Amino acid sequence: MSHRSRVRSLQTKILAVVLLGVSLPFLLGGFYLLRRHHELLTDKLRENLSNHLFRQASEVDGWMAERLREVQRWSGSFVVVEGVETLSLGGGDAARARRDIAAYVESVLGHYRGYESLFVVDPAGRVLASTRDERLDPADIDLLGTGAAGGLVSPIRRSGFLGRPSLVVVHPVERSGGGGRPIGFFVERPDLRELEAILATLPSDAPPSFWLIDAEGRVVVRQGRVEPEPGAAAFPGERPPAGAEAGPVREAVFPGIGEVVYGVRRLKGGDFVAVTVPAAAAYRSLAESRNRLLAFGLAGLAAVMLVSLLVARGIVQPIRLLSEGAERMSTGDLDVTLPVRGQDELAELTRSFNEMAERVREGRAALEALAITDGLTGLYNRRHFDDVLAREVRRAQRDKAPLSLAMIDLDRFKQYNDRWGHREGDVELARVALRVRQAVRATDLAFRYGGEELAVLLPACPRREVVAVAEKIRLAINADTPHLGGRGTTASLGVATTPDDAGSAQDLVEAADRALYAAKALGRDRVAQTGEALEEGLPDPSRARP
Repeated sequence: MSHRSRVRSLQTKILAVVLLGVSLPFLLGGFYLLRRHHELLTDKLRENLSNHLFRQASEVDGWMAERLREVQRWSGSFVVVEGVETLSLGGGDAARARRDIAAYVESVLGHYRGYESLFVVDPAGRVLASTRDERLDPADIDLLGTGAAGGLVSPIRRSGFLGRPSLVVVHPVERSGGGGRPIGFFVERPDLRELEAILATLPSDAPPSFWLIDAEGRVVVRQGRVEPEPGAAAFPGERPPAGAEAGPVREAVFPGIGEVVYGVRRLKGGDFVAVTVPAAAAYRSLAESRNRLLAFGLAGLAAVMLVSLLVARGIVQPIRLLSEGAERMSTGDLDVTLPVRGQDELAELTRSFNEMAERVREGRAALEALAITDGLTGLYNRRHFDDVLAREVRRAQRDKAPLSLAMIDLDRFKQYNDRWGHREGDVELARVALRVRQAVRATDLAFRYGGEELAVLLPACPRREVVAVAEKIRLAINADTPHLGGRGTTASLGVATTPDDAGSAQDLVEAADRALYAAKALGRDRVAQTGEALEEGLPDPSRARP
């Protein structure tokens, strides 16, 4: 078979899989329709909840307003005003005044069944007349102290007198002539079942539940039922920001309820009405559509996978070999050469893989050299110094051969950098490194130890010869430097030898470093050997190097 025929053969296999995969767009289209369904359902849900909120908020506001209108009308009744005036003045007609007021409130209650009781109290909160045994709670008495000029509605709270949640609506009773402080108050205690009826859950596929929240964000009515302890729990959702009439419809997880969709609207009195719908109920149709899509999609996907598996058998072998080769390379085994079979795309890919492996092998050697080399000076770096030093010390101990170390520090190089700048300092450091490389033997190894400090390892160099080698390095460094007007950069060197001066790699470095301290202390630009005594009064070598 020709090269072109083999290429076409592989293309035919790939096209068969691609063409078979065309059956999948119906799934993608289904997912798109599902997303659009979700968007439309969400928009409709938000609109419905906003409408529910507006309607329920209007009904609650209307219910509160009606209670205020009625208490205002009844508090201005001639019977109530005249009776309270009589009781406030005292006298023989007090008993009759109480009977008249009691008869009036009984008559009113007979026509308005939306109240538990109606009663009249004096400014101190003592009941003057009532439709039943009544008493104001201390918090309600405090409400009287505000004057209640336009009528007030107390928060819904647990009444200590009744032992259950209650609400009172208060309006002052004023003298017949008007003016002055109130002489009493007309009090309504509405039946909260009417409020619960307004906030009852509406029957629908996704039944909304209504909440009443006080101005501080505490729950008073939860899902259409007055809380046993109103105001004890905080509403778990967000309220509208200050100045906003309603907040956006949101999704959240409410404790004890689960995922819900909810909205909140502000009432005229500062409280809030909220509506919640279980997310599962709100998106039930979406879940049903998703289940149908998954059922058809999985069946189609199974058919595609079955046919794709049959087609892939002819191309899986070379791909497996490529995978194994890549895995071997990832573990560090770069000696990988795969067999090339055929002339199709996979064969071309295998050839490219083999070429890549060859380039990686070539690049590894370059990277290894780069990893141990200092980029500025071209010398080996500190990391390589630590590795080589430990290895050379072990070799010297095994072969019972000497190993010397020269530590080199450029004198007053910080001043050079301060005067000529760090860029010129780098140029000078590179020049010095070149001179060091030229001065050492072929078997010696030069390193940049750190900053302006260099190090040279001298294998098989005994103690009696290392000073001469170090002196050669010092003279090589001290060559003409353009910025110094005919003078060269100077360096101080400290040398040490194992086993004469140290028994381990760390001891060798410390011994050479002590010698370097001595060279610095003795005036710089010189070579010092371990054990060389310092003149009296010179700085302690254990301190920082000058």
